[in-house]
Amino acid sequence: MANLPISPLYIKQTLPRDDGQLKGAIDLFGALSVTSQFKVSLHLSNGDAGLLGWLRDSGITSNIQKNSFYDFFCAEAALPGVTFDTAAEFGSHQGVLEKFPTKKVYTDFTITLYVDNEYQNIRLFEEWMNYINPINTIKGEYSASEIGQGGATSTNDFFRVRYPNKYRKIISISKFERDFYTGGRAQPTTLTYRMIDAYPTNITAIPVTYEGSQITKTTISFTYSRYIIEKYQAKTS
Repeated sequence: MANLPISPLYIKQTLPRDDGQLKGAIDLFGALSVTSQFKVSLHLSNGDAGLLGWLRDSGITSNIQKNSFYDFFCAEAALPGVTFDTAAEFGSHQGVLEKFPTKKVYTDFTITLYVDNEYQNIRLFEEWMNYINPINTIKGEYSASEIGQGGATSTNDFFRVRYPNKYRKIISISKFERDFYTGGRAQPTTLTYRMIDAYPTNITAIPVTYEGSQITKTTISFTYSRYIIEKYQAKTS
C-alpha cells in the first residue's frame, strides 16, 4: 500500500490574518456550533389521536394555541446515540480476530424541562405514561380527568397496557445556530433528529428543599425504535 501523505497544516497567528497562503485560527474555527441553540418538538398530534384526547380530557392540551408552548420548556436535551452489536470471528484469517456488525442498538435519550407553576408539563408526561398503562377496575378503565386518577385507591385495581401504536409518537430535536435568521437567509442550516415510535419510560424524582430556591426541573427518559437525520442547508433569499 502506497504511503498516504499528510499535508502540513499551519495557522497564522499574526496580522494580517489571511495573507493568501495561511489562514488564521478564526477562519478555521470561527464557525463552531454552540450547545445552547436547539428546539425539541413532541408532535403529540401525530398518529393515533387517542393520546391527545386523553391529554385534553386531563386538562393539559385543552388550549390548542398553547400546545406548542410545551416544546419551549426544554432546558436540556441529549442528541441520541447509536452503536453496533458485534459478533467476533477468530482464526479464519491466520489468527486475526475480526468483528462484524450484527444490529444497531439505539440508546435512550433524555430531555430536561423547566417546570411551570401550574405543573402542566409534569402532568403531561405523567398522563402520557398513565395512558400507556392505565388503571382499570372490574367495571372498566378509569377515565382521564383534570384531577388525575386520584380515585383509583381500591386494592383490586389493576393495570392493562395499550397496544404500541396507540401511544408511540415522533419526537424531534432540531439543532441550529445563533445566526438562525441573519444574513438574508430564507432557510437556515438545521440538523434535525427524528426519533420514531418514541414514548417516555422514566420520570426522574424531583428534589424539593428549603435551602435556597431554584427553578424546578424534571428529566424524562424516552425509548424509541430508531431515528432518522434530516439536514437542511442554508439558502439565501
